[in-house]
Amino acid sequence: MAEQWEEKAVEALKAHKDGTPEVFLYSLFDFSFEYDEEKEEVRLEAPVSELMYNPVGFIHGGIITYMADTAMGHLCAAFNEKPSVSLELKTQFLRTEKSGSLHAAAYFLKKGRGVQYVECTIHNDENVLLSKISGTFYTLPEE
Repeated sequence: MAEQWEEKAVEALKAHKDGTPEVFLYSLFDFSFEYDEEKEEVRLEAPVSELMYNPVGFIHGGIITYMADTAMGHLCAAFNEKPSVSLELKTQFLRTEKSGSLHAAAYFLKKGRGVQYVECTIHNDENVLLSKISGTFYTLPEE
């Protein structure tokens, strides 16, 4: 198992250094993105892995929040046409998962010119709600 994660970390580091959109953690956790232009929604999927677990065997809250922050940030960048940064996040943890995949869906609650109010849900493969995250994002000004 350790050898597999070492190989994965080396590949993730290579992608990160090459400057591809696959930053280290995206690659390490096998994030895959889907953009729905009609609904203005970003979906992100990642397989559950032991690397995600906290010491008591649940998916670490930081992993859930990172996944949601990533999906919501991509939503703002893709459908607001400018990069945004998170100002605040609220994560509600409802359940955990031990296998399968995590499915995040991010969508706008209110899309403003300078501030966006966004929500993200994370479900398991059986469509059971695991977590609900809300966020406020600030659109970065033109340089």
